Amino acid sequence: MKRLLVVGLGNFGSWAVRALHTLGHEVIAIDRKGDVVDRHADAVTRGVVGDATDIRLLKEIGADSADAAIVSTGGDLAASILTTLALTDLGVTNIYVKVASPEAARALEALRVSETIFPEREAAYSLAHRIASRSVLNYVPLSQGYSIQEIAIPDSWLGKTLRELALPQRHGIQVVAVYDLLAGTMHVAPDPDQPLKDSDLAIVAGKDDVVAKVIGERSR
Repeated sequence: MKRLLVVGLGNFGSWAVRALHTLGHEVIAIDRKGDVVDRHADAVTRGVVGDATDIRLLKEIGADSADAAIVSTGGDLAASILTTLALTDLGVTNIYVKVASPEAARALEALRVSETIFPEREAAYSLAHRIASRSVLNYVPLSQGYSIQEIAIPDSWLGKTLRELALPQRHGIQVVAVYDLLAGTMHVAPDPDQPLKDSDLAIVAGKDDVVAKVIGERSR
């Protein structure tokens, strides 16, 4: 069990709190609004009403011993920066910050945070790829031009094994899992000698344009 700090209990922060609670971690949450903190009392180990830019308050609530922190202060870039600086001064090394724009992401990345999260952009990318492609069922961006995609098995793969397809060697992409729709089972690091079926879905990691070409979609 890890000790995790969540700053800001808006939509993103509140979902993060409940997800971490479900996973069994110790969660400390802080927000400036008392009614918001009270609303999530059942999902936190400790709920605090206060200003997370105050390093003394952060230390009082045990932020200096947190394994990681999520900063989700909405569109208040100044608050995000000051909170990040305070957490850094306390020795918190794993800091994840929700941002509202590419400019905000650049500002926070200059502070060497672990990651900036731009939920609206990531959701839009995923939706756009699903809408634009007949084969892509889910899309998770990894970095610029790279992703993990859930795809229907292309016709050219049916009846062949991953060893026969040799996707990493030929195309530089990797099937990391295969989901059998009929059996309802997920095979992570799938058997390379198991023939692929039309009832399978493949979880593929690689460069977007290469994946699109391999599965027969127009490059995007």
